[in-house]
Amino acid sequence: MPIRGSVLSCFCLFPFSVSPKGKIRSSGKNDAFTVSNEEQIDRISFLPDEIICHILSFLPTKEIVTTSVLSTRWKTLWTSVLTLDFEDNWPCFFNTTFASIVGSILDQRKAKSIKRLCLHNHNKSFSIDLIGTLVSTAVSQNLQELDLFCYCYLEVTLPNTLFTCKTISILKLSFGSTINLNVISSIHLPSLKILHLYLLYLEKDESLMRFFSGCPILEELCYEEVKSNNSTPFKIFLPSLKKLHLKCHDKRVQIVTPSLEYIQVQETKVCDSLVCNMSNLVKALVDIYFDHCEKEYVSKLFNGIHHTKFLELSTYTTEVLANSSFGFPEFHNLVHLKLCLSTIDYCFLIQLMLTKCPKLEILDIDKVYEESERKRTQPRITLVPNCLSSHLSVFKFREYGGSKDDLELTKYILKNSKVLKTVTIEMEIWLEAKKASEAMSKLHALLSASKFNKLSNSLSTFTLMYSISSNI
Repeated sequence: MPIRGSVLSCFCLFPFSVSPKGKIRSSGKNDAFTVSNEEQIDRISFLPDEIICHILSFLPTKEIVTTSVLSTRWKTLWTSVLTLDFEDNWPCFFNTTFASIVGSILDQRKAKSIKRLCLHNHNKSFSIDLIGTLVSTAVSQNLQELDLFCYCYLEVTLPNTLFTCKTISILKLSFGSTINLNVISSIHLPSLKILHLYLLYLEKDESLMRFFSGCPILEELCYEEVKSNNSTPFKIFLPSLKKLHLKCHDKRVQIVTPSLEYIQVQETKVCDSLVCNMSNLVKALVDIYFDHCEKEYVSKLFNGIHHTKFLELSTYTTEVLANSSFGFPEFHNLVHLKLCLSTIDYCFLIQLMLTKCPKLEILDIDKVYEESERKRTQPRITLVPNCLSSHLSVFKFREYGGSKDDLELTKYILKNSKVLKTVTIEMEIWLEAKKASEAMSKLHALLSASKFNKLSNSLSTFTLMYSISSNI
């Protein structure tokens, strides 16, 4: 929010002036740049009300209302803004309450439509009735986007009219408490395309499944920390869904989304049938954990996403994969692989995965840290993967520390890549200057070696980056 507020300050407190040559100057007397009176132009005043209201719609309502003191024109301009964005940091003086302030704003609004309603509460406890009043008012005025982030200690029941709203396309709900969907008589949201559910507790899974069935064109779902007291398997069946963000520790969840193009699995417990075959998948970000006895579930997960073109594996995921042995599927369509690494055995894992990605064009390595006390436990692969000899054109290595394994991996890629065009190596940010210099010297020597001369000539870009930390 501070950034948005500063934008308003620039518009309201520091008038701009434009010279005939188009240079923006300040009108202050002591500034380095000055401008004559005839050159001064009030750019804001020439804008129509509709454009000003659109600009204001990106600010919190508290800041929008403060513009009423700017001039006679601005006194009531805020009442025509089509958005309501309330934060819990609204100042209340004397006998006023937050509810009375909200009521006063609703009474003074001239706009007969509410495009977006945001209510974010991090510290204060809002009245359940206030939430219901705001939502009901917004729904009756053709609401398109609703964002509720409120920590309530009581059970929340949202108005029935919200769940039959024909105009709403974006719905974000986060309460940190129980939300009662069982009392909702009918659920039909024909325009809803984006749904975010975060920190919700449901009494029954059936109510959520009924919720999903009432969203026929839903394309994006964020499902984080949603819990219930049921023990039976819970299936997320959304044929139209294209984007899914999942953060779930519930082993009962099953995802059936045949049209999915993007999936992010974050801090999620791998379970049987977590995902099915996703033939349209384009991008997958995987951050999972599992017990030793659940390796077969990991294999099922990767089999479900093996059609993806982009794959990113988190630090923890690559660590457990490096210490697990299972049949890794072949990723026939994968062109971009990003690995976040933390284990000394990562060279073996990278070589293993390269053999399973025959069309890989971009290899992106991000080494978070290195456990130098660990000993190598995995064998080496001597076979050169097909992707290195025919497809890999970009190699990126972040947090390069100059260790034996770092150099060995880089040497392996450079030696075996036949069509490599771009190499970018970013030195470890906490690396001492002397060690960084030695590491870069070894890399330059590697390229200068006779067997790498052909590669040196074919590379269009070879970049070494090193930033000196102020703490060193």
